[in-house]
Amino acid sequence: MKTPKTDWKRLSFPISFLILIWIIHLVKEIGDVELGMYFGLKPLSVPRISGIFTSPLIHGDWGHLIGNSLSFIGLGFFLFYFYRKIALKSFFLIYVMTGIGVWLFGKNAFHIGASGIIYGMVALLFWIGIFRRNVRSIAISLVVLTLYSGMFYGLLPKEKISYESHIIGAIAGIFAAYYYKDEIEEEEKKKIVVDDKPKTYFLARDIFEKTKLQRWQEQQSLENDDEV
Repeated sequence: MKTPKTDWKRLSFPISFLILIWIIHLVKEIGDVELGMYFGLKPLSVPRISGIFTSPLIHGDWGHLIGNSLSFIGLGFFLFYFYRKIALKSFFLIYVMTGIGVWLFGKNAFHIGASGIIYGMVALLFWIGIFRRNVRSIAISLVVLTLYSGMFYGLLPKEKISYESHIIGAIAGIFAAYYYKDEIEEEEKKKIVVDDKPKTYFLARDIFEKTKLQRWQEQQSLENDDEV
């Protein structure tokens, strides 16, 4: 039997990711360095293609960082605690697909922040319930939809927000949900209980298959046996 201590280890990666982006932001604030200019993602810029990997780690200000952190805490819990088989690989799939998509189709600006990944995680957690269609995954999908439904407004075009990363992240999340839909967790598998005890019935199982004449003949036969 798994202990709660073992289960909580599933959250070590999302916690580590949060710690990393907070350390990077502290360095940015203390050193008063504009990291977005050096490590942000600029679409179709070959020198800035490395931003595919570095841009989600950088945030513009404390409000940006705190907002993304709060969303990431809940989504990280749902993904890494309930879907441990696919959590890490789906996270990196969304991470890379979102970065490549923004580099190819984003507006001409420096894109930073983990919001694209967050939208990918929301889409993954919702759509995986639709693709898997078991009670557990559907319940998680409904909870995520209820808690994060307000994020749909982030898909609308806005001037100073990288809504492209939100849209592309959501598409990447749907793709990941479909791609990993068959990697079922142990808790999602149906439990089959085997009962070795013979079943007893109030009426004979073939009672409705016999005619009235057949039942009368059987009764006569039993009575004759009793008289012998």
